[in-house]
Amino acid sequence: MWTMIRAGLRLTLCLILLTAVAASPLAAQSSRTPTTDRLFLGFAKDATLADQQWWEGQLVVTDQNDLDTVVAKLVMAIRPIDRFEFGGTVGFGDSDLPTPSNDLEGTGATDLELWGKYALGSLEDGSDLAVGLTVTVPTGDDTAGLGRDSFVIGAFFSSRKAMEGFDLVGHVGANFHGDGRIFGVDLDGKVSAELGIGFIFPMSDTISLVAEGQLETDQYKNAGDFGDTDTRILGGVDWKLGANGMFRGSLALGLTDGAPDTQLSLGYAARF
Repeated sequence: MWTMIRAGLRLTLCLILLTAVAASPLAAQSSRTPTTDRLFLGFAKDATLADQQWWEGQLVVTDQNDLDTVVAKLVMAIRPIDRFEFGGTVGFGDSDLPTPSNDLEGTGATDLELWGKYALGSLEDGSDLAVGLTVTVPTGDDTAGLGRDSFVIGAFFSSRKAMEGFDLVGHVGANFHGDGRIFGVDLDGKVSAELGIGFIFPMSDTISLVAEGQLETDQYKNAGDFGDTDTRILGGVDWKLGANGMFRGSLALGLTDGAPDTQLSLGYAARF
């Protein structure tokens, strides 16, 4: 069954990406503001800032090898001063493993992810620049595969530029992974490099399409797929509902062993 579902999800992603590329010349007519649309994988590292507040509830379904998880997440971003954004995300989920490992599955919290980001300003060509720090606090249930019992501290540099018909977003960074544990297996932390790129296509005043790619090198030594290189591509949609609401949906596919095979995210964001 999962094979059929994954095939359907891959087809959906391809259709989203093809539609974004084919329709991009129409996007130049849109009047969407930069703070309306943001990346999915690189949400925290997008060079744009929340207008004042961003509150989003998400349901995230992930399939990675034999581990399946369903997580309800809360994403928050606030802008207490003009050039600074503080944000975080945390969730509560359920994991599912096949026999004979199903005695390890369970329900619990996920790791708490926090970030702070400072907008450096704009270059003469209109590119917006930002720098930031991220911290992962190991609040998740590592015995059920919902966390890694590992502190992670990261730093990143990002940019965003309005092109003809789309916004181009990119970020680079490094993450310092502490030693951790998952399913009773010890994780030996490493320093990983991260690179991400995104394209946002405003199709109208209410619809935007998002395409992303992200790569992070090995995070842990001798940890199997859970610490291997994580490379993903993603297709998503932002659908504005009313003055402050927005439906956000995305599908990511993993290209390397350390990435989820598929990850489906459905959410509703309230922006003020």
